[in-house]
Amino acid sequence: MQTSSNRVYHSPHSSLGTSIKREQIRELVANMSSKIAADLVVKGGTALIPGVGRMRADIAVANGKIVALGENLSGETVVDASGKLTIPGIFDPHTHIGNERSFDEEAETETRAAILGGVTTIGIFIRSLQDSYLKHLPGFRKAMDEKSYVDSIFHPQLFNDEQISEIPVYVRDYGIRSFKFYMSGLPGIVNSVPDDMLLRGFRAVAAVGPDAITCVHCETGSLIAAARTALQEKPDGTLADWTLAHPPEAEALAIQTALYLAQVAGAHLYVVHLSSSDGLEVVRQARRQGLNFTVETTTTFLGINDRDPNGFLAKAVPPVRPPSHQEALWQGVAEGSINTIGTDNTSRTRGGKKPEAGLHGSRPGLPLLGTHLPALLHFGQQHDIPLETLIDGATRAPARVFGLYPRKGTIAVGSDADLVVVDLDLEKTVRAENLRGMSDFSPFEGKTLKGWPVVTIKNGVVIARDGEIVDKANGRYLLRAPQAAPNVAWIKR
Repeated sequence: MQTSSNRVYHSPHSSLGTSIKREQIRELVANMSSKIAADLVVKGGTALIPGVGRMRADIAVANGKIVALGENLSGETVVDASGKLTIPGIFDPHTHIGNERSFDEEAETETRAAILGGVTTIGIFIRSLQDSYLKHLPGFRKAMDEKSYVDSIFHPQLFNDEQISEIPVYVRDYGIRSFKFYMSGLPGIVNSVPDDMLLRGFRAVAAVGPDAITCVHCETGSLIAAARTALQEKPDGTLADWTLAHPPEAEALAIQTALYLAQVAGAHLYVVHLSSSDGLEVVRQARRQGLNFTVETTTTFLGINDRDPNGFLAKAVPPVRPPSHQEALWQGVAEGSINTIGTDNTSRTRGGKKPEAGLHGSRPGLPLLGTHLPALLHFGQQHDIPLETLIDGATRAPARVFGLYPRKGTIAVGSDADLVVVDLDLEKTVRAENLRGMSDFSPFEGKTLKGWPVVTIKNGVVIARDGEIVDKANGRYLLRAPQAAPNVAWIKR
C-alpha cells in the first residue's frame, strides 16, 4: 500500500543480523506514509553499510540516533550529500593520548583532529607503569566526557600483578573489557611483560567473559634487545636502517607465542599493529588451523614504507618496513587475514620527536588521527581494495570486536548517528596546521591524498564541515556491557 512519496526501507538493526544481503534489505521495503520527526537528514547521497553494500538513501536522525533510511525524507537540518558517499563514523581502536602533553590537553586537541578526519570513536591504550589504574581512571574518564570530540573506550596497559588483580574492578566500575600487554617494551617508555605474567594476565582477562579481549604488542623482547645492541655499532643511518632494530622474525615468533598462551588461557587474542609479511604468514597458518583471533594493522604500515622522504618523521615502533612488507599487508587486508585497521596514534611535536637526532636519538610516535581515513581511502584505492572492505575494517570490524556493534560501526535504525560524508574525488595536500591536532608535523606531510571527509556528524550533530570545526565537542566515555564472544570468521572477504 503506497500512501506517500516518502519511502522508508531500512529495518531496525535487530533484524540486520551480521551479514544480510542487499536483496534482504529490498524485501524489507515498506511503501508507507512516514511522519518522522527528524532533527537532521543526510540527503541525496549513497550510504555504504558494512556487510550490506551501497544504497541510495536519505538518512534521518533524531535525538542522536538514526531513525530511518529512505527516500524523500525531511528534517529540521539538511546535509546535502549529493554525489558523495556516507559511511559510519570511523572507529579507530588503537590510539594513545597524553604521551607528550597532559591527558586533558590531548583529549581535546587529538580528538579535534580525529573528528575533522572522520573518526568518531576511539580506543585509548591508557598507561600507568606502576600505579593502580584506580588512581587515574576517574580523571581519564572526566577528560573524555568533558573535552573530547569523539566517543571513547579504554584499554588499560597491564605491567604488574597488582594491575592484573584489579581487572574485575576495572570491569565492574568502568565497563572495561579489553586490556593490553607488551611482549617487548620500549626502552625508557614501557616495560616488557615476561611470558609467565602474560599467561597470568591472559587467564585473568579470560575470566571476565568470552567477549573480553587481550591486546598484545607482539615482538620477542630478546630478539629486539639483540638487534638494538647490534644497531648501536652504526652511529648514523636512515629510516631504512631503523628496521634492523625490530626484525620481522621477532614479530612472527611473538605472535606464535601469544597464540599458544591465549589457547592455554582460553583468551581472545587481538594482535595490534601487524607490520610484517613474516607476521602475516604466521597469522595465515593459524587461520588455516581454525584458530579464532583478531589481527589489526595500521594506516602507517599501509601508507608508509622505509623509503619515505620524510625520514625520521616517520619513525615508529614497530618500524615502517620495505615495500614488500607493505604490499603483503594490503593482501592481508584484501583476503581477510587482517581484520581491523587503526592508527596507533601517538602525537608528538617536532621538538618531542627530534628527527634531527637521527637513527638513535629521534623518537617513535606518529600523529595519525587526522589522516587515518584519507590515507585509507587513497592508498586502498591505489591497491584496488573495494571500498566495502576498507570501510568494514575501519568501522564494523572494530565495533564488533570491542563490543559496540550495532551501536557503532553501521548505518541502521537505532544506531548512534555518527556519520561521515566523504568526497572520494577530493584531493588535498597534507599540512599539519590543517589537521588541528597538537602536532606540527604529519608523517604524510606534503603528500596529496585523494578521498576526504567533508562533513562529520557526531551524535546527530554536524561537528565538522569542510575542514573546520562548526560546533562544540560532544564526545563521551562509553561503558561496555558483556557481549557474546567475538567472532572474526565473518570478516573473511
